[in-house]
Amino acid sequence: MEKSWYWKVAVNVAIFLLSILFSLSSLVPAPKKPGEKDLLPPWVRNSAIGINLGLDLQGGLRLVYEVEVDQAVADKRDRMAQGFVDELGRRDVKGAKWKLSGNDTFVLTVPNDKAMDTAKTLLGEYRRDLSRTAGGGGDLELELKLSNESESFVRDQSVRQAIETISNRIDELGLANTTVSRQDVDIIVEIPGIEEVQTARIKRIISQTARLDFRMVDDSGSKEFFRTVLDKLPKDKSVTLESEVINGPNGPTRSYFLKALNSPERSGRQILKKFLKENAEIPTDRTIGYEEERQTDEQGNPLTEVAWRTYFMERRAGITGEYIDNAFVANDDTTGRPHVALSFNRQGADIFANLTEKNVRRRMAIQLDDKVNSAPVIQEKIPGGNARITLGGYRGYDQMLQEAKDLVVVLRAGALPAPVRPITETVIGPLLGKDAIRMGEISSFIGCTIVFFFMIVYYRKTGLGADIALVVNIVSMLAVLAVLGATLTLPGIAGLALTVGMAVDANVLINERIREELRGGKSPRSAIDAGYARAFWTIFDSQLTTFMAGIVMLQYGTGAIKGFAVTLMIGIITSMYTSIIISRLYINFLTRPGKAETLSI
Repeated sequence: MEKSWYWKVAVNVAIFLLSILFSLSSLVPAPKKPGEKDLLPPWVRNSAIGINLGLDLQGGLRLVYEVEVDQAVADKRDRMAQGFVDELGRRDVKGAKWKLSGNDTFVLTVPNDKAMDTAKTLLGEYRRDLSRTAGGGGDLELELKLSNESESFVRDQSVRQAIETISNRIDELGLANTTVSRQDVDIIVEIPGIEEVQTARIKRIISQTARLDFRMVDDSGSKEFFRTVLDKLPKDKSVTLESEVINGPNGPTRSYFLKALNSPERSGRQILKKFLKENAEIPTDRTIGYEEERQTDEQGNPLTEVAWRTYFMERRAGITGEYIDNAFVANDDTTGRPHVALSFNRQGADIFANLTEKNVRRRMAIQLDDKVNSAPVIQEKIPGGNARITLGGYRGYDQMLQEAKDLVVVLRAGALPAPVRPITETVIGPLLGKDAIRMGEISSFIGCTIVFFFMIVYYRKTGLGADIALVVNIVSMLAVLAVLGATLTLPGIAGLALTVGMAVDANVLINERIREELRGGKSPRSAIDAGYARAFWTIFDSQLTTFMAGIVMLQYGTGAIKGFAVTLMIGIITSMYTSIIISRLYINFLTRPGKAETLSI
């Protein structure tokens, strides 16, 4: 035998042994009972290399959410409308206002013809984001809408950002092997191996919008606004108008707010929202916040009743959660109650310092989604960019601590660009996964056994080489999957089975080609060389087209399709290696010089 043959054998045996080492943790099951001896040493079992089982094999949670992209479009419309009005103000147009017209449209009102000319000129600069509608509006009005390009971008971007945010939240929770994928405006979250007791917490963290805003409270304007609903208050006093004195920048100011107690059917917040929706027209530059508060008796002792109250606030937030650099749980020095401490990044710290400096003696509401956590009075400029979120409600310490930790998770991961609405929830039990694994093992064993016997019976000693190549192929595939930390699913098992068939098919093509060369009168060595050379391109072409199909499935598929594509593509590479190299090393051994004048095929 040539020295090169021995070197090739040594290299490929080393690769095979290395593949076995990489796939050991996947091939050898872990102990099922406490105290049962593990067949693998701890350094192998605990290594990061290994194949993870997917949702369908080990059970878990599958959630499907719909991103409410219309809300993202409406938020974009509000920002563009307010930005347009602000820009007109910088161009000496005073008194410009806007009001809602549709989900993606608004009506701009200006005070005079000169202001209208300025607005039309400015619209030309906004042409990529805004366009004028065909109808509506008086002489001093413009009905504007988001451009088709801008709206499409917002819709697509909101889904992309939601996927990224949810992925970040899951990473913060430390959930391994979780997949987050997209299907149109739906987001599919698959969490394998999750326990049912954790489901409620995970769903709450995933779906919380966590939109944090710091808004200035308009105490001076609250009287004029709430006076419009004074004669519409219900006679049963389910909604009441109350007031409090705030020591504002211009001295004591009486601030007005609505209040509603929780009822057995609805919360006070729901009652207030319904009342305002039916009886009030909130100015476009203002919004309403809601805070939960515990009722007290005349001596200040807490009662069982819980009420909700309103805050009349500026619509534009002074600063938002996008500037948060860090968030962590801390305890109040006085009460010992947990709260969430925030620190802004450098830009956010500057904005926060300027905001507090300009609004000394005014109240600033800290609003998470549409719930106000607190509304402290700014006593002085706050440098350094530090703030805190106190936790409302009246729960035990452990419950409040868990709530604070969950809030830290969502704040660190960022806010969702738009609310997400749960569509379906599927809990897959681990028993289904065990049955699937067992049936997969049985079917794979039966299929491989039949293939092994067929190759030996039909191709004799040469068929044994194909079987050796097939074993090396399976071990190599498992090793590559383990090194990549891939997640194996039922479609992935189907990809493995398909690859086994394709690997055998390649050996069949090679053996049949060798047979033809032998029938033509060539010697075994010449027939082998010609058979491999002429079969190579046929095998390569067929595998290449299948590999390209796998790339397409990996790029555009989701979930199960991607799992199938990954195993298929890995299998194509390993089967090319084993069919061309491993099987030929064996056949070259059978026909080594001086040992064989014929080939058993």
